[in-house]
Amino acid sequence: MATNYSLRQLRYFVAVVEGGGVAQASRHLNISQPSVSVAVKELEMSFGMQMFVRQRSSGMTLTPVGQRVYLHALQLLKHAREFEQRALGENDIVAGEISLACFETLAPLYAPGLIASFRERYPDVTIRLHIGAQEKIIEGLRSGAYDLAICYVQGLSASIDHVALLPDLYPRAVLPRSHRFASRTSLSLSMLADDDLILLDIWPSNEYFLTLFDEAGVAPRVAYRVPSIELVRGLVGQGLGFSVLVTEPPHGMTFDGREVVTIPLTDRMIPSRTVMAWHGSTALTRLTRTFLHHCQSHIEIPAHIAPPEGYVAAPIPPGFTSKPSQAKISS
Repeated sequence: MATNYSLRQLRYFVAVVEGGGVAQASRHLNISQPSVSVAVKELEMSFGMQMFVRQRSSGMTLTPVGQRVYLHALQLLKHAREFEQRALGENDIVAGEISLACFETLAPLYAPGLIASFRERYPDVTIRLHIGAQEKIIEGLRSGAYDLAICYVQGLSASIDHVALLPDLYPRAVLPRSHRFASRTSLSLSMLADDDLILLDIWPSNEYFLTLFDEAGVAPRVAYRVPSIELVRGLVGQGLGFSVLVTEPPHGMTFDGREVVTIPLTDRMIPSRTVMAWHGSTALTRLTRTFLHHCQSHIEIPAHIAPPEGYVAAPIPPGFTSKPSQAKISS
């Protein structure tokens, strides 16, 4: 029978699993490595089972029983956060911890300002920020690892509730300053059909951008598939092709000092939709609801990516996005 285990031990255990090792968990938690190692060993001793296979070459790998304990730990920690949030809410105190996920391309533009402005108003709230791909975010919402997520609507299942954080945004062509069309005020995808495409190869962004070409009847010549916006811009800046992006920095300079230009597209574009998402089986607590409302009122669309005035978006194709379920928000 397990005795004397704590939520702290479970948090450290989960951090080791998600970080891939003690060193990574230590950095994420800002706790010493020995403290993390001791907590995990104490947890294993408490339950009388080995949760990790420890190997010098491959680090720490979950055992089958460790995988099951991990899933149970996620649920218990989720319920603990909800308990804390609801208990503090009884006294009208906005305090506690929020586990927030953010899609990797959206995080640099929106997460810092939203978290800082919320913490300034509610200093007793701790926000644990997790950056990752859409698949990881969806799985984290389902498992209870994340309370909320700032992400795109594409790929969300019907079990994930979501509300819009921004108006629909529209993709634009990104060209090197030396490109023959760099001085134009607008472009169509067909005009770039003979140019090499630098594709942001992160799901669902890659699927979204390729769908735009399908809708325009253009077969893109994909020259490079890369996993980051800055690398896309860097390759474009070197004249290796063009790209299509929705989110990007407000300046035209790449990391290596080249210049790119961003030009609106005249094709009827499928909009890109940024949302706050959470698992639909769980009503928002007072704390998570307060954070959601704060994000809705404080998030700003950078002027350089705002939709053109009077632009009418193409309808989103059936099956390309999920239908929002009825959001349950507790008082």
